[in-house]
Parts: sequence; C-alpha cells; structure tokens
Amino acid sequence: MGDPAAFLDRHWARSPLHLPGNDPSAFAALFTLDDVDHLVASSFARTPTFRLVRDGSPLPPSRYTRTARVGGQDVPGVGEPRRVLHEFTDGATIVLQGLQRYWPPLTDLCRQLELELNFPVQANAYITPPGSQGLAVHYDTHDVFVLQVGGSKEWEIHDPVFPDPLPSQPWASRRREPGPVTMSVKLATGDFLYVPRGFLHAARAQSDLSAHLTIGIHSETRFDVLGHVLEGAAEAVGFRRTLPAGWAGDEEALAKEVEMSIADLRSWLDTVDARAVAAGTVARFWAGRAAILPGQLHSVLSVAALTDDTGLRRRPDAVCHLRMQDDHLLVVLGQRDLRMPAALKPVMQRVAAATQPFTPADLADVMDEESRLVLARRLVREGLLQIVPDG
Repeated sequence: MGDPAAFLDRHWARSPLHLPGNDPSAFAALFTLDDVDHLVASSFARTPTFRLVRDGSPLPPSRYTRTARVGGQDVPGVGEPRRVLHEFTDGATIVLQGLQRYWPPLTDLCRQLELELNFPVQANAYITPPGSQGLAVHYDTHDVFVLQVGGSKEWEIHDPVFPDPLPSQPWASRRREPGPVTMSVKLATGDFLYVPRGFLHAARAQSDLSAHLTIGIHSETRFDVLGHVLEGAAEAVGFRRTLPAGWAGDEEALAKEVEMSIADLRSWLDTVDARAVAAGTVARFWAGRAAILPGQLHSVLSVAALTDDTGLRRRPDAVCHLRMQDDHLLVVLGQRDLRMPAALKPVMQRVAAATQPFTPADLADVMDEESRLVLARRLVREGLLQIVPDG
C-alpha cells in the first residue's frame, strides 16, 4: 500500500492521499460484509457500539433497539436486527463504533499503528446502502485512514476552513461554507484514502452498497503538552491564591490581578524542566494502552510447569516501557506498572527488545536460575511473555 516513510514525509498531517488497490480482497482479513452481517444480525449489538445515520443526522435509537433481559437485569439499547435492516434498506448508514475493542483483526491493526505512530487509534465501520449518504460534509478532529472493504463510494475533499482543529473545536462549533473540491475520488474495494484532520469531506455510496473502515488516529498536539505543563502550575502556591472579594464588580482591579498572574506565569515557566514534561507525556501515552492478551488463559494454566528450557516469546502487541523512578525500575505494561529493583534493568531491556523466542536459560549470563524462573513466570502472568506451544 505504498512507502510508509514517503507517506510520513509528504502527506502525514499535510495533505490527503489516495492509493488505488490492486487486490479487492486486500482488507478481507480485517473486516468483510459477512462480519457486518454477523455483528448486526447474530450478535448482541448494543448502543453506543453501533448507531444508524441518515442524510447526516443520527436516527433515534428507539427506532431500532429494544430492552432485553440478561440475568434478570434490563439491558437497554440492544439492536433489533429486523428494524436495523429495515432502516438500512430505507437509506440509513450502519455505523459500528470502537471495533478495536472487540474485533481481533482490528485490535491487532490498531495496536500496531499505536506502537508505530505513538498516538491512540480507533476503528469504526460505515455500511451505506446504494445511493445514500451517511454523514454530511464535515471535518474530523483526528486523522483518518479509510479502507474500502466492500462496494464503492465517491469522496469529495475540501481544504480546511479551520486548520488542525482540536477535539474541543469540532465542526459543529466551527461550521463554515466549504471551499471548492480539492480531491474527488471514487474508492473501489481494496482502495486506501488518507484524510488529515481538519480537511472537509463527504462521501456517497454509488450504485451498489458501500462498506468502509475508518481508522482514526488521535494526535497528541503541542497544545496538549502545554496543557500538561500548566497542570504543574497548581503546585505553585501563588497560583492557588484566592481572587479578591468582589472581583466581579471591579474589572480594573481584576485586570491588574490578571497582569500579575501572567507575569508570575512567565517567571514560573522559566523553571519548568522540559525533560520532566517529556517524560511525563511519554509515560501517560504508554500507561493508556490496554493489554491485549489472546491465549492468556492457556498461558496462566501452563505457567506452573514453566522450566528453564520452556520456550517464551515477547508478545509483539504488548506495551513494555522502561524508566527509572526513585532508584527503582518501573516497567509500564500499558495500564499495569511493575516496580522492580534497578539491578533488573539489563535483563528487562533484553526481554523488552526480544524479537525471537527464547528460554529462561538464555538469561543465564545475567540471572541465576531461581531468579530468572520467578521473573519469567511473573512476566507470563502479566501478559508480556507468552509460552511457546510445544511442537
């Protein structure tokens, strides 16, 4: 699908890109119309994991959902397949949201992109009946990869009217008349389209049904980093001082308070440790990645029998970020942190960098047998390592 380095250099956060596909089945391993049928007609789909949209407006969930009973409890917002498909044949687009949370192929794809780009990634699917339009012209506050998995769809893209919008600056609050169309492209099955945040776009199905995935990349911006910096100002007692009583009745006095606060902020900013801010920003990203643990049941059942010759492999989609904290090694495994003695840093660096299977015995040059077995068992239980099946 192209040269990743060239894409990042020429298009990332700059301009749209269309890559025609040579193989209509290019994305079949990720998502198909059969998968849509399963999720809509045979699974226990609930809002907000799915919704229906017609001509740019969401339909009321009461038109296509019901309340079910599970374990004696009422469960609202359950999709009623007949009503969902009735609305679909009447022109509504089916939107499946947050697929990275429950559809394994997209879970894996989004995690790979997160590890490569270092931004949170989500996956939605849009299934539009022939000749219909799901969402009206708008911009997103995140970058989007469009993967056409079925049928075709005509896309029109306009240059930004408000460049690089933040999540707090959605299209609804910045709505303006779009300029001329800068890219018009018909996506066929297997095609790829990149739309940077802020670029206005709208899409319409053609003579047949259209199904596409949108892989959303939620960028961390300079504004986000500065927000983390300003959070640190709460530790300076001067910024926590109460405003004078009656401040709302004396704008001149308040203006002087604001001037003094800005002057104090300038002085305080000179004391900020940029490296500490960077370390905190990095730590927050890694700590926000949830564990992905396929096969973990088998691993935890086998861990008691782990020996020095047991084959192990590092899960390729597992987070493992190492940093020193208070003379200890902190091992960040997504939403789980392990605190270890600093002396384990060399062995953990080796484990974190492992790309090939290994055994605990391979760590004999840095750990004694009892210690490396204890460590290996713990890392299997925590989901960083996985036992390699025999044979």
